[in-house]
Amino acid sequence: MSKTIKTVVSLLIAAAVIMSFAACSLNGGEKPVTEGTSSQSETAANTALQAILDNFKADEQYNEYKSMYQNTVFEEKLEGDSIFINISGDEGVSGNYEFRLDGDYLTYTKEADVQDYTGYAFFMYLKTAADKYLGMDSGLTTGYISGCGNFDIDNKYFISETDEETGATEYKLYIADKWDMPELDTMYVNEKALEYTDALDENYINGVINSGKIRVIYYGSKDSVDIVVSEYGERSDLTYKSIVSTVAKLQPDNSSVFEKYYTELKEGENDGFSVSFTLDGDFVAEHEF
Repeated sequence: MSKTIKTVVSLLIAAAVIMSFAACSLNGGEKPVTEGTSSQSETAANTALQAILDNFKADEQYNEYKSMYQNTVFEEKLEGDSIFINISGDEGVSGNYEFRLDGDYLTYTKEADVQDYTGYAFFMYLKTAADKYLGMDSGLTTGYISGCGNFDIDNKYFISETDEETGATEYKLYIADKWDMPELDTMYVNEKALEYTDALDENYINGVINSGKIRVIYYGSKDSVDIVVSEYGERSDLTYKSIVSTVAKLQPDNSSVFEKYYTELKEGENDGFSVSFTLDGDFVAEHEF
C-alpha cells in the first residue's frame, strides 16, 4: 500500500465575509474618546452587557451543553455591572459564576483552590457572544489570542493575570470596541503552536491547531495522514509556513520527500504526497469553515 501525505489547502471564506474582516481590521483600534455623563456611560455599559447576555443565551453550543442536563436549572441574568450564571441540580453540575464589567473589560476570577473549570468555559462562551455584539469573527479573535501566545505578542484584548499571593487568576476580555489585529498578517502555525503536538505513530489520531488566521486540522497515522490548512482571506506564505512546520512536527512517513520537493505553495503530486486546493463540501460544513 502506498504511503501518502495528503496536504489539502483551501480558500474557504466567501468574499462577503472577507470584506467584513477587512472592515474589522481597518475600523478597529482604540476606543474613541467621547463625552458624556456617568449615567450615560453606565447606560451604554448595561446595553452592551445585555446584548452580550442575550447572544450568550441564544448560543447554540451553550444550549447544547444545557440540554445534556435535563434536571438541572440554569439561570442567566444581568444585575448591575455583572452577568450571573447560577446552576442548581443533582446531576453533578452546579455553581454560581459572576462575570463583572471592569472599565472596558468583562472579567472572570478563578480562585486558586477551585478545580471547576466550568466558569472559564462560560467566559469563552461570553467571548463568542461579545464577538457577535461587536461584529467580529469569533474564529479570528480566538486565532488572534492563540497567535499572540505563539509569537510572544502582548495582547491587550484578552488578558490573564495571576495574583502571586492568593494564586487566583483573573481573565479580562476587552468589549468596548472592535479589536485592531494587524499582527494577524504575521501569525502562522509555528513551532510554539505545535509545542504540545506529538509526532504520529501507527495509531489513528486527529487534532486541531489555531494560530492567527490559520487553522490546521490533521487526521490519520504515520502511514497515511490528511492535513487540512485553511487561511482566512487569501492564501499566502502563512499557509505554506504552516504546512511545512506541521509536517515537520508530525513526521509522517515520506515527510523527508515532502520537505525536499514541496518548496512553494502550489498544487501537485509527488511520490509520497499530494496537494490540492479543493475540499469536499461536507468536510467544510462539518468543521464550520
